[in-house]
Amino acid sequence: HLLTISLATRRLISSATTTSPSFANNKLLATPTSSSFTKSNLASLHIPVMLNEVLNFWLPHQQQQQHGNAHQTNPDRPIHLVDGTIGLGGHTLAALLARNNVCMLGIDRDESALTKAKKHILSSEFVESSSSRVSFHHASFLDISNLLSSISSSSTSSKTDGILMDLGMNSTQIHNHQRGFTFRKHGALDMRFDNTTPSSSNRSIKARDIVNAYPASELSNIFSFYADEPYAIEIAADIVQWRKSLIRGESIQSTLELRYIIEEAVEKCIARDASSTKKENKQPTKKDQGGKKKKSFDQYRMIWHPPKWSLTRKKKEKLLYQYEERRVRHTNHVMRCFQAIRIEVNNELEHIQLFFQKDVPSQCLEIGGRLVMISFQPGEDLIVKEGMNGLVATGEFKLLTPVEEGLRPTLEEVKMNGRSRTARLRAVERIQ
Repeated sequence: HLLTISLATRRLISSATTTSPSFANNKLLATPTSSSFTKSNLASLHIPVMLNEVLNFWLPHQQQQQHGNAHQTNPDRPIHLVDGTIGLGGHTLAALLARNNVCMLGIDRDESALTKAKKHILSSEFVESSSSRVSFHHASFLDISNLLSSISSSSTSSKTDGILMDLGMNSTQIHNHQRGFTFRKHGALDMRFDNTTPSSSNRSIKARDIVNAYPASELSNIFSFYADEPYAIEIAADIVQWRKSLIRGESIQSTLELRYIIEEAVEKCIARDASSTKKENKQPTKKDQGGKKKKSFDQYRMIWHPPKWSLTRKKKEKLLYQYEERRVRHTNHVMRCFQAIRIEVNNELEHIQLFFQKDVPSQCLEIGGRLVMISFQPGEDLIVKEGMNGLVATGEFKLLTPVEEGLRPTLEEVKMNGRSRTARLRAVERIQ
């Protein structure tokens, strides 16, 4: 799988260098044509989001270098970049391939992703002598300043020419159902990015702690604030009610159990809303009448709430398999709730806020250095937008992207990589 991802990333770069003679001068990479990949391939690949735009802002331009100090005017000098959320290393690999003088500091909270990125990037097939050009660190982007100081020497600066932060998830986190990020497969309710650091030095809360301990009011707040879920109150109430109905000592344990609770809550909300409209002329459907379709869905409740007669293990496993394979009902509602819980588990928004509050960009960027951030949901983007506006207000930075909207992926990219649909890129450059 990693080899396929690597080949896909290289094909993106290879296509760009072939179709764009100005690639070496750091012009925008050519967007891959729809013939580059099939939809079935893209469904299983982790393709770097907004790759062209990222490289255009992240890599220093010649005119950008001229605004810096003396050593920056040397076009052959090492370019020191930081990938604060390296993930599977797609953006980092692209930067290493684009410039032979790029040196990279790769950081990620997810040690599993970091290990895969290291294997991906250090493959001699893609980047020659890459081991001396990139270092990998299991840490948070809040640690960038300390890491730069620790690896700097008398001959190298403790500052960087560019910081990239892609705030989205990588595909292996979703595809590994035991991590608990996906609602499409059975897995434990974990959702931690950092699931290897000992709890004594790491916030050890898991998704199961949230769904089994938070009161309805708090659950409702995170669904509303982190995901704009319209049925936040009802879903939260149903989660609490489900907990109460469980046998003493039991709790909500799996991703599929949580998914069912959310689906059932949304079903009730939709039925309530439909009845309140009093559409007398509408012909009742089997679903409205509680017919076969609804009965088919309700039977899966037995997986977690067995009837008075015994439910054999074989029957339970069969029902669980059928439920896992069936089409997700009310996908957007389920997705929003899982997203909100994941954000709460990992303190994602607080991390972004602290990044700006600790003034990491001013501490770490050279004059002419750029901060590039990609967000995927409104809460993240609002913090990034306000944080960058605050940097500009100091007079030390200038904004490189539109103030309100930022940059969005092209329609062609969205068509070929649906995961980029909600991406929004913002960038600033340090000018003094």
